[in-house]
Amino acid sequence: MEFFQKVPKIELHAHLNGSLSNETLKELRKLKHGQNGNEASPSGVDDGFYKITGGQNLSLKECFQKFTYAHELTDQPETLAYATAAVIREFAEDNVVYLELRTTPKSTSSMTKRQYLTTVLETIRKANKDLPAIAVKLLPSIDRSKGLVEAEENVALVLELLPSFSDIIVGMDLSGAPYGTKFSDYAKRMAPAQAAGLRMALHCGEFDDDGEVKEMFEFGTDRIGHGTFIRGENLQFAKEQGIPFECCLTSNVKCSTVGSYEEHHFGRLWEGGFDVCINTDDFGVFDTSLSQELQICSKVFGLSQEDIIKLQERTIDYTFANEQEKVQLRETFTNFKNSLIADVQ
Repeated sequence: MEFFQKVPKIELHAHLNGSLSNETLKELRKLKHGQNGNEASPSGVDDGFYKITGGQNLSLKECFQKFTYAHELTDQPETLAYATAAVIREFAEDNVVYLELRTTPKSTSSMTKRQYLTTVLETIRKANKDLPAIAVKLLPSIDRSKGLVEAEENVALVLELLPSFSDIIVGMDLSGAPYGTKFSDYAKRMAPAQAAGLRMALHCGEFDDDGEVKEMFEFGTDRIGHGTFIRGENLQFAKEQGIPFECCLTSNVKCSTVGSYEEHHFGRLWEGGFDVCINTDDFGVFDTSLSQELQICSKVFGLSQEDIIKLQERTIDYTFANEQEKVQLRETFTNFKNSLIADVQ
């Protein structure tokens, strides 16, 4: 594992609330409910809290219970800021040097959507100053399960805040359960953000729907979230156009969208010369890290240390960073490779 922790890493598909570690969840509970954390929460999510946050080999249902905890414990500015800072810090401790976080603006009894998004953005801005070893960007999300009105509100809010946070907001994400929705409806709502220069990272091909994948390609997705069920002409189009796949190994295996690590489509994409990168998705929910995902990738698909460095270095081109930031990231990898040579000598 030592090599995988040492290599500089780039994370492009990470959801904020899914990336709260067990320790962060425990600290958030203390912050919100007092030092002992015994005050009952209004949604009753305390049942089994310590079992789940201290457990190993959790069931999928128990894993997803962490999402409930995360949403309930980040419903006010103070805890949301703490959570955002903790996620960034833990990525930095895993030697992630560039991070694109995703989160859906939400209103609660304690804050408006605007307060939610500005809290996250201001925390990221502070982290970029306090933790110079990691550069952090934000992709505000649209959750398809929340409907079109919420989508319009989120895009309008992002465009309102963009002039003040153009160094941090670099794109938008479309995620959430697609059942009973049409992508074309969401494309219309996201078009103003695309026209404003924001890049599109869409959950695409996460479910079996060739027609929707084609619509997303026609709309102009800049990256493919998961891409599990992309095939045929759509797969060929993705390769020809160089649209990167954001692969999340453990997430897909635990959610059973793929049968096993060995069956994961990353292997076929890597061997086929596609643009592809490795990500965590929700490292807190699935109890993983980017170092661990790369180690799994190496073990299962036979990638050498040189391949892992190449995989991470190529991911620079898939980021929504500006050219100056990409130059700095390339320098980071050059320095790392030089340090390996020096260690051998």
